[in-house]
Amino acid sequence: MENKVQTQTTALKQSQILLYGFFGMFLNTFYLMFLAYNRLFYLTNVLQLSTGVSALVNSLAVWGNVVTMILAGGIVDRINFKKWGKFCGWAVIGGTAMSVSLPLLFSDLGLSQAAAGALFVALFVVQSIAYNCLWVAERSLVGPLSHSASDANGLAMAAQQGSTLGGLIYGVVNAPIMAFLGGSYTMTALIYGLFILGGTIGMFFLTRKYDLPKAVVEKKTDAPKQPKGSFLKALTGPTVPFFFAMILNNCHLGFFMTLLAYFTQYVLNDPVILSVSVTAGSVAGLVGAWLSNIICNRMGKKKAFIYFSILTGLLYMLIAFIGKTSIPFLIIRVAIGCFSVVGGMLIPVFANDIADYKEMKGETDARAVIQSIAGTTIRFGSALSATIASFSLAAVGFSATAEITPAIIGSITYLMAFAPAAVCILSALCFIFYKVDEKELDTYRAEKAAKLQG
Repeated sequence: MENKVQTQTTALKQSQILLYGFFGMFLNTFYLMFLAYNRLFYLTNVLQLSTGVSALVNSLAVWGNVVTMILAGGIVDRINFKKWGKFCGWAVIGGTAMSVSLPLLFSDLGLSQAAAGALFVALFVVQSIAYNCLWVAERSLVGPLSHSASDANGLAMAAQQGSTLGGLIYGVVNAPIMAFLGGSYTMTALIYGLFILGGTIGMFFLTRKYDLPKAVVEKKTDAPKQPKGSFLKALTGPTVPFFFAMILNNCHLGFFMTLLAYFTQYVLNDPVILSVSVTAGSVAGLVGAWLSNIICNRMGKKKAFIYFSILTGLLYMLIAFIGKTSIPFLIIRVAIGCFSVVGGMLIPVFANDIADYKEMKGETDARAVIQSIAGTTIRFGSALSATIASFSLAAVGFSATAEITPAIIGSITYLMAFAPAAVCILSALCFIFYKVDEKELDTYRAEKAAKLQG
């Protein structure tokens, strides 16, 4: 039986926890939402690529994102900046590269379909390398910043609240920003890239003093050795069910984000509801992130993840039955936004638990690799669902330049409802096999913090 997380006093100031969420996930959300909601739509309706070509380009791009996330953990673990800190230096480098590469990705140069598609994939891989190194660095900072599970939970909650607050503001400001910039995807992407740059500079100054000291951890002489930076070697023990469960958990968001523009325009016949849906879901997520910490403390992280993943799946199913008009769809969206946030918030917390668990067992430190595994589950889930959604649209005969038939509308509805529902439920089933003794882990963390302070 899982041990429930005991309420503890955090070693960090509340202001530090909130700034971590603001500088990191708050500002990154603008980039993530802009990319997720507009990527496929930009290919089909702006670049005017055929649906089949767009599906291929989109799939190659997102799978390139997966590969670069796998590499990011090794890069961050192996290349350190002694004067800047092991992780926070990479945050600045990644943010700087993002501010340059993102607007280039959404630049229409008037090329042929083949050339435009190839350039999009290449630029997507470049910006993925930058962002994934930034993401791994930010999430890895949870370890140096935390002296207890309560610290880690607090940082994760702040990050999730930052993300949902960012999503809320994105839903309100994105349309006016694009309108002010004349509908330019390039200039809008530049604005969001600059947001990330500012946030990562703030993250650097907030975390540098925690990132510089190198903790000395005693290693067990008979413990299995794990080569530093080895992605596959880290996939052992509790990492295995975590890996597959989180991939499936992130698929539901990939389906939803990829299909939302098509669902609101062709099923609901209400394109304006897209921004309203993003805003409403973000408000619900903000509430859900606040409730998540309470739920996890009372129920335990593992049970909370399993129960709320199943509940999220059931809510998605309702879209096929009562969510075909704007108001019922918004109500379902709010419920999904509130309850699904539990799983998203817990990803870095579980990853930090696994890193500490492996350290407790005497394995070689590979914290950035564990976080890159967590990041890979997000990218892999998004890539898998985006690939399925893209080719499914092509398979049912969707074309931006052809008539949208009732059969196509029905197919979009079923994809929107049952594809994310299935992956949510499968994710819960996979996570049943996750085994980490949280009580033992909390004892180890307390002893480690005492040694460092002594």
